Amino acid sequence: GKTTVAKLYGAILADLGLLSKGEVVYKCSSDFVGDVLGASEKNTKGIIQSAEGCVLVIDEAYALYSGGNSPNAYNDPYKTAVIDTIVEQVQAKPGADIAVVMLGYQAEMENMLSKVNPGLSRRFQ
Repeated sequence: GKTTVAKLYGAILADLGLLSKGEVVYKCSSDFVGDVLGASEKNTKGIIQSAEGCVLVIDEAYALYSGGNSPNAYNDPYKTAVIDTIVEQVQAKPGADIAVVMLGYQAEMENMLSKVNPGLSRRFQ
């Protein structure tokens, strides 16, 4: 299902000249999160760099937001760093040779997009 659609999407983008390779790099949200300060940013930048020319699929992307719905909810700084780095990297290179696709359950994704870095929701619709 998801991987097949991502492969078709990559092929279409490559045929249109929007991606140089059109291959799919499939990652889960946990692949980005580090265990020490600075590791999440480093992991995220490395994954984005390795996916150049490809479709980067982030499965269960809603797991990058741990804040919950309550006003006193804890927001994991390691996960926040991933989101902020994705926004920074996508924003830094308009027309970059990458397509980022974030997958997840609709309600959880909408909740995440409404609560994290506002730059993310402007780039993912």
